[in-house]
Amino acid sequence: ISYNQPKLCANATWNQTAITFATSATVGTKPYGMFVDTNNSIYVADQADGKIQVWFNGSTTLTGTLSAGLSVPYSLFVTDNSDIYVDNGYTNSRVDKWGWNSTSSVPAMYVCAQCYRLFVDINNMLYCLMNANPQVVSKSLDTRLNVWSIVAGTGTVGSTSVTFNDPWGIFVDINLNLYVADTKNNRIQKFASGQLNGITIATGAIPLYRPTSIIFDTDGYIFITDCWNHRLIGSGPNGFRCIAACSGSSGSSSSQLYYPNLINTTTATTTATNTTSVPQTTTASTFVSYSNVISFNQPKFGAYATWDSIAITFANSSTAGTSPYGIFVDTNNTVYVANKANNRIQVWLSGSSIPTRNITTGITSPYSIFATIAGDIYVDNGYTNNRVEKWASYGNISSSVMQVQGACYDLFIDVNNTLYCSLYTQNQVAIKSLNGNSSMWIVAAGTECSGSTS
Repeated sequence: ISYNQPKLCANATWNQTAITFATSATVGTKPYGMFVDTNNSIYVADQADGKIQVWFNGSTTLTGTLSAGLSVPYSLFVTDNSDIYVDNGYTNSRVDKWGWNSTSSVPAMYVCAQCYRLFVDINNMLYCLMNANPQVVSKSLDTRLNVWSIVAGTGTVGSTSVTFNDPWGIFVDINLNLYVADTKNNRIQKFASGQLNGITIATGAIPLYRPTSIIFDTDGYIFITDCWNHRLIGSGPNGFRCIAACSGSSGSSSSQLYYPNLINTTTATTTATNTTSVPQTTTASTFVSYSNVISFNQPKFGAYATWDSIAITFANSSTAGTSPYGIFVDTNNTVYVANKANNRIQVWLSGSSIPTRNITTGITSPYSIFATIAGDIYVDNGYTNNRVEKWASYGNISSSVMQVQGACYDLFIDVNNTLYCSLYTQNQVAIKSLNGNSSMWIVAAGTECSGSTS
Protein backbone atom coordinates (compact mmCIF):
# COMPACT_ATOMS: atom_id res chain seq x y z
CA ILE A 1 0.00 0.00 0.00
CA SER A 2 1.12 3.58 -0.65
CA TYR A 3 -0.56 5.44 2.20
CA ASN A 4 0.85 5.74 5.68
CA GLN A 5 -0.73 3.17 7.99
CA PRO A 6 1.34 3.05 11.18
CA LYS A 7 1.24 0.37 13.85
CA LEU A 8 0.18 2.07 17.06
CA CYS A 9 0.34 0.91 20.66
CA ALA A 10 -3.00 -0.29 22.03
CA ASN A 11 -3.09 2.62 24.54
CA ALA A 12 -1.53 5.25 22.23
CA THR A 13 -2.25 8.85 23.19
CA TRP A 14 -1.69 12.07 21.29
CA ASN A 15 -0.17 15.34 22.36
CA GLN A 16 -3.11 17.73 22.67
CA THR A 17 -0.99 20.63 21.46
CA ALA A 18 -0.68 20.47 17.68
CA ILE A 19 2.18 21.80 15.56
CA THR A 20 1.25 23.82 12.47
CA PHE A 21 3.59 23.04 9.59
CA ALA A 22 1.75 25.06 6.90
CA THR A 23 -0.67 27.97 7.18
CA SER A 24 -3.22 29.40 4.77
CA ALA A 25 -0.48 31.60 3.37
CA THR A 26 1.08 28.43 1.94
CA VAL A 27 -1.74 25.91 1.45
CA GLY A 28 -4.47 28.42 0.62
CA THR A 29 -7.80 28.95 2.34
CA LYS A 30 -9.35 25.66 1.23
CA PRO A 31 -6.91 22.73 1.58
CA TYR A 32 -9.66 20.15 1.10
CA GLY A 33 -7.52 17.20 0.02
CA MET A 34 -4.51 15.72 1.81
CA PHE A 35 -2.45 12.55 1.46
CA VAL A 36 0.49 11.17 3.47
CA ASP A 37 2.59 8.46 1.82
CA THR A 38 4.76 5.78 3.45
CA ASN A 39 7.75 8.14 3.40
CA ASN A 40 5.76 10.69 5.42
CA SER A 41 5.67 13.05 2.44
CA ILE A 42 2.56 15.23 2.55
CA TYR A 43 0.50 16.18 -0.51
CA VAL A 44 -2.20 18.85 -0.26
CA ALA A 45 -4.90 19.80 -2.77
CA ASP A 46 -5.24 23.56 -2.57
CA GLN A 47 -8.75 24.02 -3.88
CA ALA A 48 -8.83 27.80 -3.79
CA ASP A 49 -5.64 28.21 -5.83
CA GLY A 50 -6.08 25.20 -8.13
CA LYS A 51 -2.84 23.41 -7.32
CA ILE A 52 -1.21 20.45 -5.56
CA GLN A 53 1.60 21.09 -3.11
CA VAL A 54 4.17 18.60 -1.80
CA TRP A 55 6.35 18.52 1.32
CA PHE A 56 8.96 15.79 1.75
CA ASN A 57 9.26 14.01 5.09
CA GLY A 58 9.94 16.37 7.96
CA SER A 59 10.33 19.44 5.77
CA THR A 60 8.46 22.68 6.36
CA THR A 61 9.74 23.98 3.04
CA LEU A 62 7.53 23.38 0.04
CA THR A 63 9.15 20.78 -2.25
CA GLY A 64 6.99 20.93 -5.37
CA THR A 65 3.79 22.29 -6.91
CA LEU A 66 1.50 20.90 -9.63
CA SER A 67 -1.03 23.21 -11.20
CA ALA A 68 -1.34 22.94 -14.98
CA GLY A 69 -4.94 22.40 -16.03
CA LEU A 70 -6.37 21.93 -12.53
CA SER A 71 -9.60 23.60 -11.47
CA VAL A 72 -10.80 23.51 -7.84
CA PRO A 73 -9.19 20.15 -6.90
CA TYR A 74 -10.96 18.53 -3.95
CA SER A 75 -8.90 15.38 -3.40
CA LEU A 76 -5.84 13.39 -4.37
CA PHE A 77 -4.23 9.98 -3.92
CA VAL A 78 -0.61 8.92 -4.46
CA THR A 79 0.27 5.36 -5.47
CA ASP A 80 3.37 3.42 -4.44
CA ASN A 81 5.09 4.31 -7.74
CA SER A 82 4.51 8.01 -6.96
CA ASP A 83 1.78 8.59 -9.54
CA ILE A 84 -0.53 11.33 -8.27
CA TYR A 85 -4.26 11.09 -8.99
CA VAL A 86 -6.08 14.41 -8.63
CA ASP A 87 -9.75 15.35 -8.75
CA ASN A 88 -10.38 17.68 -11.69
CA GLY A 89 -14.12 17.19 -11.90
CA TYR A 90 -15.48 20.63 -11.05
CA THR A 91 -14.91 22.09 -14.50
CA ASN A 92 -13.24 19.32 -16.49
CA SER A 93 -15.29 16.25 -15.43
CA ARG A 94 -12.35 13.94 -14.91
CA VAL A 95 -9.65 12.60 -12.60
CA ASP A 96 -6.12 13.41 -13.80
CA LYS A 97 -2.95 11.39 -13.31
CA TRP A 98 0.43 13.05 -12.85
CA GLY A 99 3.51 10.87 -13.19
CA TRP A 100 6.32 11.64 -10.75
CA ASN A 101 8.42 14.60 -11.98
CA SER A 102 6.07 15.12 -14.94
CA THR A 103 4.96 18.60 -15.92
CA SER A 104 1.62 17.58 -17.39
CA SER A 105 -1.21 15.18 -16.65
CA VAL A 106 -3.32 12.64 -18.52
CA PRO A 107 -6.99 11.77 -17.88
CA ALA A 108 -7.38 8.64 -15.74
CA MET A 109 -11.16 8.58 -15.31
CA TYR A 110 -14.09 10.61 -16.61
CA VAL A 111 -16.71 11.60 -14.05
CA CYS A 112 -19.76 13.81 -13.88
CA ALA A 113 -19.06 15.64 -10.63
CA GLN A 114 -16.23 16.47 -8.26
CA CYS A 115 -14.57 13.57 -6.50
CA TYR A 116 -14.66 14.66 -2.87
CA ARG A 117 -12.35 11.74 -2.11
CA LEU A 118 -10.13 9.48 -4.21
CA PHE A 119 -8.70 6.08 -3.27
CA VAL A 120 -6.68 3.38 -5.05
CA ASP A 121 -7.00 -0.12 -3.57
CA ILE A 122 -4.59 -3.07 -3.59
CA ASN A 123 -6.10 -4.30 -6.88
CA ASN A 124 -5.31 -1.00 -8.61
CA MET A 125 -8.94 0.12 -8.64
CA LEU A 126 -9.51 3.87 -8.54
CA TYR A 127 -12.47 5.01 -6.41
CA CYS A 128 -14.21 8.38 -6.69
CA LEU A 129 -16.73 9.63 -4.14
CA MET A 130 -19.13 11.95 -5.96
CA ASN A 131 -20.83 14.12 -3.37
CA ALA A 132 -23.22 15.87 -5.76
CA ASN A 133 -24.50 12.51 -7.04
CA PRO A 134 -24.15 10.71 -3.70
CA GLN A 135 -22.40 7.53 -4.72
CA VAL A 136 -18.99 5.87 -5.02
CA VAL A 137 -17.76 4.70 -8.43
CA SER A 138 -14.64 2.72 -9.30
CA LYS A 139 -12.54 2.00 -12.38
CA SER A 140 -9.64 -0.36 -13.00
CA LEU A 141 -6.37 1.41 -13.71
CA ASP A 142 -5.14 -1.70 -15.55
CA THR A 143 -7.37 -1.03 -18.55
CA ARG A 144 -7.74 1.97 -20.84
CA LEU A 145 -11.49 1.49 -21.12
CA ASN A 146 -13.44 4.27 -19.44
CA VAL A 147 -15.92 1.87 -17.85
CA TRP A 148 -16.67 2.40 -14.18
CA SER A 149 -18.78 0.55 -11.65
CA ILE A 150 -21.23 1.83 -9.06
CA VAL A 151 -19.73 0.54 -5.81
CA ALA A 152 -22.08 2.20 -3.32
CA GLY A 153 -24.96 4.66 -3.34
CA THR A 154 -27.85 5.16 -5.74
CA GLY A 155 -27.14 8.72 -6.82
CA THR A 156 -30.12 9.98 -4.80
CA VAL A 157 -30.11 11.41 -1.28
CA GLY A 158 -31.42 9.15 1.49
CA SER A 159 -30.76 7.51 4.82
CA THR A 160 -31.31 3.84 3.95
CA SER A 161 -28.64 1.13 3.80
CA VAL A 162 -28.09 1.85 0.09
CA THR A 163 -28.16 5.67 0.08
CA PHE A 164 -26.12 8.61 1.38
CA ASN A 165 -26.69 12.21 2.40
CA ASP A 166 -23.72 14.47 1.63
CA PRO A 167 -20.95 11.82 1.83
CA TRP A 168 -17.41 13.18 2.21
CA GLY A 169 -14.87 10.45 2.96
CA ILE A 170 -13.93 6.93 1.82
CA PHE A 171 -11.40 4.25 2.71
CA VAL A 172 -10.87 0.77 1.23
CA ASP A 173 -9.11 -1.81 3.40
CA ILE A 174 -6.95 -4.73 2.25
CA ASN A 175 -10.03 -7.00 2.30
CA LEU A 176 -11.67 -4.60 -0.19
CA ASN A 177 -14.29 -3.44 2.31
CA LEU A 178 -15.37 0.11 1.48
CA TYR A 179 -16.00 2.59 4.30
CA VAL A 180 -17.93 5.82 3.64
CA ALA A 181 -18.28 8.87 5.87
CA ASP A 182 -21.99 9.54 5.33
CA THR A 183 -21.77 13.06 6.68
CA LYS A 184 -25.32 14.36 7.06
CA ASN A 185 -26.58 10.96 8.20
CA ASN A 186 -23.99 11.16 11.01
CA ARG A 187 -22.64 7.67 10.38
CA ILE A 188 -19.85 5.58 8.91
CA GLN A 189 -21.09 2.92 6.46
CA LYS A 190 -19.23 -0.31 5.66
CA PHE A 191 -19.79 -2.09 2.33
CA ALA A 192 -18.41 -5.59 1.88
CA SER A 193 -16.84 -6.19 -1.53
CA GLY A 194 -19.54 -6.63 -4.17
CA GLN A 195 -22.40 -5.49 -1.91
CA LEU A 196 -24.52 -2.35 -2.24
CA ASN A 197 -26.11 -2.61 1.23
CA GLY A 198 -24.11 -0.84 3.90
CA ILE A 199 -23.73 -1.64 7.60
CA THR A 200 -23.40 1.22 10.07
CA ILE A 201 -20.26 1.16 12.24
CA ALA A 202 -21.26 1.58 15.88
CA THR A 203 -19.21 4.20 17.76
CA GLY A 204 -20.70 3.44 21.17
CA ALA A 205 -20.80 6.32 23.61
CA ILE A 206 -19.06 8.65 21.12
CA PRO A 207 -21.81 10.13 18.90
CA LEU A 208 -20.83 11.46 15.49
CA TYR A 209 -21.83 14.88 14.21
CA ARG A 210 -21.05 15.35 10.52
CA PRO A 211 -18.11 12.92 10.11
CA THR A 212 -16.06 13.74 7.02
CA SER A 213 -13.17 11.25 6.75
CA ILE A 214 -11.92 7.87 7.97
CA ILE A 215 -8.61 6.03 8.04
CA PHE A 216 -7.32 2.79 9.58
CA ASP A 217 -4.09 1.79 11.28
CA THR A 218 -2.26 -1.49 10.67
CA ASP A 219 -4.30 -3.33 13.32
CA GLY A 220 -7.62 -2.32 11.80
CA TYR A 221 -8.53 0.39 14.30
CA ILE A 222 -10.55 3.19 12.76
CA PHE A 223 -9.95 6.94 13.10
CA ILE A 224 -12.62 9.50 12.20
CA THR A 225 -12.78 13.24 11.63
CA ASP A 226 -15.84 14.26 13.68
CA CYS A 227 -16.20 17.57 11.87
CA TRP A 228 -18.98 19.48 13.61
CA ASN A 229 -17.77 18.27 17.01
CA HIS A 230 -14.39 19.80 16.04
CA ARG A 231 -12.44 16.71 17.12
CA LEU A 232 -10.72 13.51 16.03
CA ILE A 233 -11.88 10.18 17.44
CA GLY A 234 -10.44 6.68 17.19
CA SER A 235 -11.19 3.11 18.17
CA GLY A 236 -9.05 0.81 20.28
CA PRO A 237 -9.27 -2.33 22.40
CA ASN A 238 -11.80 -0.59 24.67
CA GLY A 239 -13.95 1.01 21.99
CA PHE A 240 -14.04 4.57 20.68
CA ARG A 241 -12.58 7.62 22.41
CA CYS A 242 -11.59 11.17 21.52
CA ILE A 243 -7.90 11.41 20.61
CA ALA A 244 -7.40 15.09 19.75
CA ALA A 245 -9.15 18.46 20.18
CA CYS A 246 -11.46 16.95 22.77
CA SER A 247 -12.92 20.14 24.24
CA GLY A 248 -15.83 20.05 21.79
CA SER A 249 -15.41 23.73 20.97
CA SER A 250 -14.01 25.15 17.76
CA GLY A 251 -11.07 27.52 17.63
CA SER A 252 -7.67 28.35 16.21
CA SER A 253 -5.46 27.56 19.19
CA SER A 254 -2.95 24.71 19.10
CA SER A 255 -5.35 22.46 21.04
CA GLN A 256 -8.41 23.18 18.91
CA LEU A 257 -9.76 22.42 15.46
CA TYR A 258 -12.21 24.41 13.36
CA TYR A 259 -14.47 22.15 11.29
CA PRO A 260 -11.69 19.61 10.56
CA ASN A 261 -12.12 18.04 7.18
CA LEU A 262 -9.47 15.32 6.88
CA ILE A 263 -7.37 12.99 9.00
CA ASN A 264 -4.11 11.31 7.99
CA THR A 265 -1.26 9.72 9.92
CA THR A 266 2.50 9.74 9.71
CA THR A 267 4.63 7.25 11.61
CA ALA A 268 4.73 9.62 14.55
CA THR A 269 1.79 12.00 14.29
CA THR A 270 -1.80 12.45 13.27
CA THR A 271 -2.42 15.25 10.80
CA ALA A 272 -5.70 17.09 10.34
CA THR A 273 -6.75 19.91 8.04
CA ASN A 274 -9.13 22.68 9.00
CA THR A 275 -11.63 24.26 6.66
CA THR A 276 -13.47 27.51 7.13
CA SER A 277 -16.81 25.86 6.38
CA VAL A 278 -18.40 22.52 5.61
CA PRO A 279 -20.66 22.43 2.54
CA GLN A 280 -22.65 20.60 3.78
CA THR A 281 -33.60 -9.82 -0.80
CA THR A 282 -31.67 -12.34 -1.87
CA THR A 283 -33.90 -14.49 -4.13
CA ALA A 284 -33.17 -17.99 -5.33
CA SER A 285 -32.88 -17.98 -9.11
CA THR A 286 -32.43 -20.52 -11.85
CA PHE A 287 -30.06 -19.38 -14.57
CA VAL A 288 -30.21 -20.78 -18.07
CA SER A 289 -26.82 -21.63 -19.53
CA TYR A 290 -26.04 -18.94 -22.04
CA SER A 291 -25.04 -19.59 -25.62
CA ASN A 292 -25.28 -17.86 -28.96
CA VAL A 293 -29.02 -18.61 -29.09
CA ILE A 294 -30.89 -15.30 -29.08
CA SER A 295 -34.43 -14.75 -27.86
CA PHE A 296 -35.45 -11.79 -30.00
CA ASN A 297 -36.79 -12.06 -33.52
CA GLN A 298 -34.04 -11.31 -36.01
CA PRO A 299 -35.24 -12.45 -39.45
CA LYS A 300 -33.06 -12.77 -42.55
CA PHE A 301 -34.29 -10.51 -45.33
CA GLY A 302 -33.67 -10.72 -49.02
CA ALA A 303 -31.40 -8.09 -50.51
CA TYR A 304 -34.38 -6.41 -52.20
CA ALA A 305 -37.03 -6.88 -49.51
CA THR A 306 -39.93 -4.43 -49.57
CA TRP A 307 -42.68 -3.75 -47.07
CA ASP A 308 -46.40 -3.29 -47.49
CA SER A 309 -47.04 0.40 -46.95
CA ILE A 310 -50.41 -0.33 -45.32
CA ALA A 311 -50.02 -1.56 -41.74
CA ILE A 312 -52.34 -3.90 -39.83
CA THR A 313 -53.34 -2.88 -36.30
CA PHE A 314 -53.55 -5.86 -33.95
CA ALA A 315 -54.00 -3.86 -30.72
CA ASN A 316 -55.23 -0.29 -30.23
CA SER A 317 -55.14 2.05 -27.24
CA SER A 318 -58.20 0.45 -25.67
CA THR A 319 -56.13 -2.76 -25.33
CA ALA A 320 -52.49 -1.67 -25.21
CA GLY A 321 -53.14 1.60 -23.38
CA THR A 322 -52.20 5.14 -24.30
CA SER A 323 -48.49 4.79 -23.55
CA PRO A 324 -47.18 1.45 -24.89
CA TYR A 325 -43.54 2.49 -24.49
CA GLY A 326 -41.92 -0.95 -24.55
CA ILE A 327 -42.35 -3.74 -27.10
CA PHE A 328 -40.53 -7.04 -27.62
CA VAL A 329 -41.03 -9.79 -30.22
CA ASP A 330 -39.50 -13.21 -29.54
CA THR A 331 -38.44 -15.91 -31.99
CA ASN A 332 -41.95 -17.42 -31.87
CA ASN A 333 -43.44 -14.07 -32.92
CA THR A 334 -44.96 -13.66 -29.47
CA VAL A 335 -45.43 -9.95 -28.76
CA TYR A 336 -44.80 -8.40 -25.32
CA VAL A 337 -45.90 -4.82 -24.60
CA ALA A 338 -45.08 -2.61 -21.59
CA ASN A 339 -48.11 -0.40 -20.99
CA LYS A 340 -46.74 2.56 -19.04
CA ALA A 341 -50.06 4.34 -18.53
CA ASN A 342 -51.88 1.30 -17.08
CA ASN A 343 -48.89 -0.22 -15.22
CA ARG A 344 -49.03 -3.63 -16.87
CA ILE A 345 -47.34 -6.04 -19.24
CA GLN A 346 -49.42 -7.76 -21.93
CA VAL A 347 -48.52 -10.78 -24.06
CA TRP A 348 -49.98 -11.85 -27.42
CA LEU A 349 -49.12 -15.22 -28.92
CA SER A 350 -48.27 -15.33 -32.63
CA GLY A 351 -51.27 -14.42 -34.79
CA SER A 352 -53.58 -13.68 -31.85
CA SER A 353 -55.39 -10.37 -31.34
CA ILE A 354 -56.37 -11.26 -27.76
CA PRO A 355 -53.81 -10.91 -24.95
CA THR A 356 -52.96 -14.28 -23.43
CA ARG A 357 -51.27 -12.89 -20.32
CA ASN A 358 -51.45 -9.76 -18.20
CA ILE A 359 -48.87 -8.87 -15.54
CA THR A 360 -49.75 -6.01 -13.19
CA THR A 361 -48.52 -6.81 -9.68
CA GLY A 362 -46.06 -4.28 -8.28
CA ILE A 363 -45.26 -2.51 -11.57
CA THR A 364 -45.24 1.28 -11.82
CA SER A 365 -44.86 3.04 -15.18
CA PRO A 366 -42.89 0.32 -17.01
CA TYR A 367 -40.89 1.74 -19.91
CA SER A 368 -39.31 -1.39 -21.37
CA ILE A 369 -39.34 -5.18 -21.50
CA PHE A 370 -37.16 -8.09 -22.62
CA ALA A 371 -37.97 -11.83 -22.76
CA THR A 372 -35.31 -14.57 -22.71
CA ILE A 373 -35.21 -17.81 -24.67
CA ALA A 374 -36.43 -19.57 -21.49
CA GLY A 375 -39.53 -17.38 -21.37
CA ASP A 376 -38.42 -15.27 -18.39
CA ILE A 377 -39.66 -11.69 -18.67
CA TYR A 378 -37.53 -8.74 -17.49
CA VAL A 379 -39.45 -5.52 -16.88
CA ASP A 380 -38.37 -1.97 -16.08
CA ASN A 381 -39.73 -0.93 -12.67
CA GLY A 382 -37.32 1.91 -12.07
CA TYR A 383 -39.50 5.01 -12.30
CA THR A 384 -40.76 4.68 -8.73
CA ASN A 385 -39.21 1.47 -7.40
CA ASN A 386 -35.62 1.79 -8.72
CA ARG A 387 -35.27 -1.77 -9.93
CA VAL A 388 -35.64 -4.21 -12.81
CA GLU A 389 -38.02 -7.11 -12.15
CA LYS A 390 -37.92 -10.68 -13.45
CA TRP A 391 -41.02 -12.81 -13.96
CA ALA A 392 -40.11 -16.46 -14.42
CA SER A 393 -41.83 -18.17 -17.33
CA TYR A 394 -45.53 -18.32 -16.38
CA GLY A 395 -44.72 -17.31 -12.80
CA ASN A 396 -47.12 -15.18 -10.76
CA ILE A 397 -44.61 -13.21 -8.70
CA SER A 398 -41.47 -11.28 -9.57
CA SER A 399 -38.00 -10.93 -8.11
CA SER A 400 -35.70 -7.92 -8.25
CA VAL A 401 -32.63 -8.57 -10.42
CA MET A 402 -31.04 -5.12 -10.63
CA GLN A 403 -31.17 -1.91 -8.61
CA VAL A 404 -31.18 1.20 -10.81
CA GLN A 405 -31.26 4.97 -10.39
CA GLY A 406 -34.31 5.59 -12.56
CA ALA A 407 -36.44 4.21 -15.35
CA CYS A 408 -34.75 1.91 -17.88
CA TYR A 409 -35.99 3.34 -21.17
CA ASP A 410 -34.82 0.12 -22.81
CA LEU A 411 -33.63 -3.30 -21.62
CA PHE A 412 -31.47 -5.89 -23.36
CA ILE A 413 -29.85 -9.23 -22.46
CA ASP A 414 -26.86 -10.33 -24.52
CA VAL A 415 -25.55 -13.81 -25.33
CA ASN A 416 -23.41 -13.78 -22.16
CA ASN A 417 -26.50 -13.31 -19.99
CA THR A 418 -25.64 -9.71 -19.19
CA LEU A 419 -28.55 -7.33 -18.56
CA TYR A 420 -28.36 -3.81 -20.03
CA CYS A 421 -30.41 -0.83 -18.81
CA SER A 422 -30.56 2.45 -20.73
CA LEU A 423 -30.87 5.17 -18.07
CA TYR A 424 -32.31 8.16 -19.91
CA THR A 425 -32.16 10.67 -17.07
CA GLN A 426 -28.57 9.66 -16.18
CA ASN A 427 -27.34 9.65 -19.80
CA GLN A 428 -25.68 6.27 -19.46
CA VAL A 429 -26.06 2.52 -20.00
CA ALA A 430 -25.65 0.27 -16.94
CA ILE A 431 -25.00 -3.48 -17.14
CA LYS A 432 -25.10 -6.39 -14.69
CA SER A 433 -24.35 -10.09 -15.07
CA LEU A 434 -27.32 -12.39 -14.41
CA ASN A 435 -24.97 -15.31 -13.69
CA GLY A 436 -24.32 -14.45 -10.04
CA ASN A 437 -25.87 -12.95 -6.93
CA SER A 438 -23.81 -9.76 -6.74
CA SER A 439 -25.92 -6.60 -6.67
CA MET A 440 -23.16 -4.54 -8.32
CA TRP A 441 -23.51 -3.13 -11.80
CA ILE A 442 -21.12 -1.19 -14.00
CA VAL A 443 -21.49 1.64 -16.47
CA ALA A 444 -20.96 0.42 -20.03
CA ALA A 445 -21.42 3.79 -21.75
CA GLY A 446 -22.04 7.41 -20.83
CA THR A 447 -20.63 9.62 -18.08
CA GLU A 448 -23.93 10.74 -16.48
CA CYS A 449 -23.38 14.10 -18.19
CA SER A 450 -25.24 15.03 -21.35
CA GLY A 451 -23.05 15.85 -24.34
CA SER A 452 -22.07 14.99 -27.91
CA THR A 453 -18.50 13.74 -27.45
CA SER A 454 -17.38 10.17 -28.07
